Amino acid sequence: MKTKKIILIAATVFLLSGCFIKSLYPFYTEKDIVYDSSIIGTWQDSDSSKWIIKQHSKSMRGEDNSYQVEIVEKGGEKSTYNVHLFKLNNQLYLDFYPSGSIASSSMAEENIVATHSLAKVTYTSKTIKVQWFNEVWMEQLLKQNKIRIKHEKINDKDTGGYTNSYLLTASTKDLQKFIIKYGNDPLAFKSIWESDSKKRNEEAFTLNLKKISNDAN
Repeated sequence: MKTKKIILIAATVFLLSGCFIKSLYPFYTEKDIVYDSSIIGTWQDSDSSKWIIKQHSKSMRGEDNSYQVEIVEKGGEKSTYNVHLFKLNNQLYLDFYPSGSIASSSMAEENIVATHSLAKVTYTSKTIKVQWFNEVWMEQLLKQNKIRIKHEKINDKDTGGYTNSYLLTASTKDLQKFIIKYGNDPLAFKSIWESDSKKRNEEAFTLNLKKISNDAN
């Protein structure tokens, strides 16, 4: 599919330059959503980036069952996401969707399509482990015909590169079948493209956060 629209990848530097799974449709349904106030607060990763997590609110409907997550990088750059915590097959996941201002030009905003990104999550009162699904891993499954899921391949030649990115266009129902089948595959989060076997086993798509404050302001 040829498209003139820019695919807005819900990413900052810590999200590994967009090498994670992206979808046009959400990975959750209303019945899957879980809300847990224990993750409200300010968290910090190993690169000193801060995650400020608070309950999302809707002006006309009061409090919502999702989160507003503001990520402040060490250099001061900020990005904001509407995040849903949801459960499938007794495993918790996060659906990230960019929110807030995404462009300075109204015309540019009209030509941007926001996408959902998926992460597996485990947490305690003091730590959060976030694992993004690796797009390279998914690409291998597609090439080996191990999965059949609706998607579009986006060639990055126009940006000066020659790599491919993938946008899932499957329904939420089909996305969830994929998650249930592969949610516990350890290769989904590792550096499988590395030639060195030790490096291949590194969890390149994993982020560990520590709580530094219960305050989310």
